[in-house]
Amino acid sequence: MDGREQPDRHGFPWLTSPPADDAPVGALVLFRLRFALLAVGVLWVLATVLYVVVEGYGWVDAAYMTIITLGTVGYEEVHPLDTAGRVLTIGVIIVSFATFVYAVSVLTNLYVSGDALAQRHHRRSKRMQEQLRDHVIVVGFGRVGQAVVRGLQDLGKPCVVLDHDPALEEHMRGTGVVDVIGDGTNPDDLRRTGIERAEALVAACDADAANLVVVLSARATRPDLRIIARVNDAAWLERMKQAGADVAQSPYPSYGMSLAAASVASSVLDLHELPLLGLRTEEIEVPAGSPLTGLTPREISRRNDDVYVLGLRRAERIQPWHAIDGPVQPGDVLVVLGAPERLVALAAGAVAPGVSSPGGG
Repeated sequence: MDGREQPDRHGFPWLTSPPADDAPVGALVLFRLRFALLAVGVLWVLATVLYVVVEGYGWVDAAYMTIITLGTVGYEEVHPLDTAGRVLTIGVIIVSFATFVYAVSVLTNLYVSGDALAQRHHRRSKRMQEQLRDHVIVVGFGRVGQAVVRGLQDLGKPCVVLDHDPALEEHMRGTGVVDVIGDGTNPDDLRRTGIERAEALVAACDADAANLVVVLSARATRPDLRIIARVNDAAWLERMKQAGADVAQSPYPSYGMSLAAASVASSVLDLHELPLLGLRTEEIEVPAGSPLTGLTPREISRRNDDVYVLGLRRAERIQPWHAIDGPVQPGDVLVVLGAPERLVALAAGAVAPGVSSPGGG
């Protein structure tokens, strides 16, 4: 458990430990001023006792004299002071002024350093975390993690970013996401992201080993969660799936395919997102009498915006897009990439006229 959240055994948490990240800013101010407040309290008690002993004041008069001296309000003395009393009053004024200067410097540092704003942000993030439902957790805020966040924001999906590097906090805050600084392999930090209420988790760390542990921790914390893992080395694909990832994918082939598609077909010039972020591949069978029969893959792509034929399966043999032999024939199975709604339209258009598509009315 984080030491900042330890229960206080003395009844004075502002004296013994810093406030939690989601505590009000006033709690942080009180903690930073604890020494100044203690100094004022000790000075008030000590000066009151000395006025009673040195000047022979009653306790109420002594306490009143101490208060007007500490406050430098300029009221007249309760009773005329002798030399010892005046020396005592001078000492009280000097010490109280020094304490005031110290308190001002502490408050100035609190706001100039940005600690007060950070505390307010953490409190706001905590409230947002508690309100989130059906969100996506992105673990790792590197280049891939940032691309995932942008894709989720484009889709209007709320997300929480979890990263261990405090230096990235301001950058994450600037993107408008709910940010959590912590370890994605730690179940306690995963719970801080609201994993119990999340719809999915994307493990987007730079290292495959780190993503593997994130997947294991997330699966153990939430067995029914949909988990997507980034994989850099193809040797880790099977390990990642065995660890519990529903989808394990390397971003580099996806980027490569996007660039390749853009180089050979004008219909996919705007293809920039990862399949993970709104695109997918489908196998579409071409039945007898289909309007697609006799067309080349290039012609199919040209007639269907934002759809690209990646390959073709014919007689149990896969042909990549650059090696497809001749036009499409009945019985061929097209492997196509595109947005889900475009793939649905292509599948509907592949059905022969007068034949109902599967699931149709």
